[in-house]
Amino acid sequence: MLIERTIETSLCPLRAATTDRGICLLEMGSPDRSNREQRELEAAFDTTMTQGNHPLLDQLESELDGYFKGQLTTFTVPLDTPSTEWQRKVWDALIQIPYGETTSYGQLAARLDNPGGARAVGLANGQNRVSIIVPCHRVIAADGTLHGYGGGLDRKRWLLDHETTHSSQGLFANQ
Repeated sequence: MLIERTIETSLCPLRAATTDRGICLLEMGSPDRSNREQRELEAAFDTTMTQGNHPLLDQLESELDGYFKGQLTTFTVPLDTPSTEWQRKVWDALIQIPYGETTSYGQLAARLDNPGGARAVGLANGQNRVSIIVPCHRVIAADGTLHGYGGGLDRKRWLLDHETTHSSQGLFANQ
């Protein structure tokens, strides 16, 4: 079963969903994107998504509260994210990007032994269904500009500014 809820944050309302194994959705994008992701998850888990309560959604809401207050830099809530092997590699690499820092699509591709694979990284980045937890917002273009964020570039900038502000203040409560 997929259980979903909307979590209000200082950035925007976030649509979250979980299985009994872990969070599978944390979305702030357009309704079209959110609906597509819901269909993909329902197909992957062979079930429907319903509104409700779940301890993992409670944990996620608490961790998001800490993140948005600048008190949490690393999420511990378990994830249950259907993916290809390449997507998993990219998402695992995203989690390794330190809070308050960025890397480029090309740099990330090189770290994954795929020089010239910036577009492949970008595609996998765009398939990430658990934004913020898997911090795809920390990936930018080689020239430092912001590109491709399902939640919108204004929200990507907000998240980067938020992390920069709190990392420069030395607020690393749970690293």
